Amino acid sequence: MCPIPIKRVTWRKLRERSLLKEFEEYRNSTQRRLKVFRLEAVRAGFKKAWQERDYATIIAVARKIPEDVLQEDPKLLMWYDRRSLARG
Repeated sequence: MCPIPIKRVTWRKLRERSLLKEFEEYRNSTQRRLKVFRLEAVRAGFKKAWQERDYATIIAVARKIPEDVLQEDPKLLMWYDRRSLARG
């Protein structure tokens, strides 16, 4: 067997773990607005929060990022809109 697929899976897991750690920093930040953030980290965090039905986290972080960023990014908007539907 070739070890390359295993390395890819391991790398993806490490990358996702790193993105989620960064997302946690955004969530726990006391800043009202985040000026510097990675969209990848926000996407990963929104996805995980949705899977865990943690809609409050999606709302809290969405309030910290600029509205235009949220509206212009299809993936972020999808998770945010789904949150709205889930809360009814």
